[in-house]
Amino acid sequence: MKKILGLLTFALLTFVMFPSCDDSKTYAEMMEEERELIKQFMADSSFYSVDNMPADTVFAPKEFLLFSDGLYMQIEDKGSGKSFESGMEVTVRFTELRLHDGVVISNNKSSAQGLNPDVFRYQVSGSTQSGIFIAENDSETSYMASLYGSTAVPSGWLVPLKYIKDGGKVRLIVPHKLGQSDALYYVYPCYYELQYGISKR
Repeated sequence: MKKILGLLTFALLTFVMFPSCDDSKTYAEMMEEERELIKQFMADSSFYSVDNMPADTVFAPKEFLLFSDGLYMQIEDKGSGKSFESGMEVTVRFTELRLHDGVVISNNKSSAQGLNPDVFRYQVSGSTQSGIFIAENDSETSYMASLYGSTAVPSGWLVPLKYIKDGGKVRLIVPHKLGQSDALYYVYPCYYELQYGISKR
């Protein structure tokens, strides 16, 4: 009952926040607005971008690597131990800031505070990465999947796994085309702080 009530509440909030798509805007105009949102967020945060990976993947505090697809990434902590490999179950704690409306969503609390990390199954096939959110245990669903109605891991979240190890922390600025399902549909970027781990279950 609580899950159903929670989903209904989320659906109502989504309807109120996004009553309809603005048909007067072209996709090109929405893309331009997205670029401006990212540019303003970078300026307000005193972030700057570079085109090449810093030596030893050690980033300056405000430095982000800009990828050709528009993703910005900063590695805060490379982690230690094992690298992430295809077939692994990966845990992720995150904070999401939606740049268009300033809404913050997070599961970045310890399980003692009542919220578990999300878990996804990581797959690599050639140069293609994918991830599917799964339930950490039989009594729960993925937080991200319940929020956005999709078990697909945002493709922008998968990029850091090539560069970090267990326990790694990153910051990302994710354009809509690499984001979660609402970002894809409504064309908005998000800022993330994420910590990845290898599931012990």
